[in-house]
Amino acid sequence: MGSTGLEIVGVGLRPIDYIFEQVEDFWTSYIYLVGVKQENDFLKKNLEQLQVENLALKNQLTYLHQFFTIFKLRPFPQYKYTGARIIGKKLGLSGLLESVIINKGYRDGLKEDLAVFSPKGLIGKIQKLSPHSALILLAIDPNSKVAVISEQSRVPGIIKGEGYGKLGTLLYVPQSSKLKRGELLLTSGTDEIFPPGLPVARVESIRNTDLSLFLKIKVSFEVDPYLQNVVLVMLK
Repeated sequence: MGSTGLEIVGVGLRPIDYIFEQVEDFWTSYIYLVGVKQENDFLKKNLEQLQVENLALKNQLTYLHQFFTIFKLRPFPQYKYTGARIIGKKLGLSGLLESVIINKGYRDGLKEDLAVFSPKGLIGKIQKLSPHSALILLAIDPNSKVAVISEQSRVPGIIKGEGYGKLGTLLYVPQSSKLKRGELLLTSGTDEIFPPGLPVARVESIRNTDLSLFLKIKVSFEVDPYLQNVVLVMLK
């Protein structure tokens, strides 16, 4: 084949060669882009993991700070207690039971009916236990009843919960009582469940009625249990 024929063949093959070059360039670019995407996905996944770990560390730091603050204050030094973290809220059938779950159970020395509280006052009591967790029935639950006594007038009564966001009811206070609005109500210890002296609620309203020997009294609880992250459990 002469040079002219070779040139003609070469010219004829150039479009094909060009196509192959384009395909090769495209394939190289595709592989590069796939590699870049995989690298970006890897970096994104690592970033998300680091963000999760950072959030977890921040939460742990918050809990540690709260525990440190509580134990530094040493609320109710006359009692022995242990700290616990709330890990679940609002449980029970259809979520109707006002309760929380803490991260300690009977293997940590806890028992049923132990009082659970914060530095501001009573939260509830242990109702059920597992090896490493416990269900706390809150004082605001309608099934909860707490024996109390007023701080100033020393009037006894029973506080019944009415549910979250509602005022509780103070029962069995005679109409002749000297109880005053705004008085702090403390656990009396007469129910043999809660030790005496823990703040529970304050008197919000007092009404007389001709239909009963007792006053109609509404109280506001000192502690919002669903805003708590850490609690203290009284050890008997």
